[in-house]
Amino acid sequence: MVFADEPTGALDSLAGEQVMTALVHTAREAGTAVLLITHDAQVAAYADREVRLSDGTVVAQEVSA
Repeated sequence: MVFADEPTGALDSLAGEQVMTALVHTAREAGTAVLLITHDAQVAAYADREVRLSDGTVVAQEVSA
């Protein structure tokens, strides 16, 4: 499992997209999961499953088709 806390936080949008594409591709090839923490909706869109928190409480869960 890969743990990633704001992996694109200090990057411009192009570099962030490249990092996320590589991260997702590598995880799928290796058959592993990525646990990603982000405030960026564009980064969250890469996820197969999204859990949203507010003040430490789960407020929504979505699974991509």
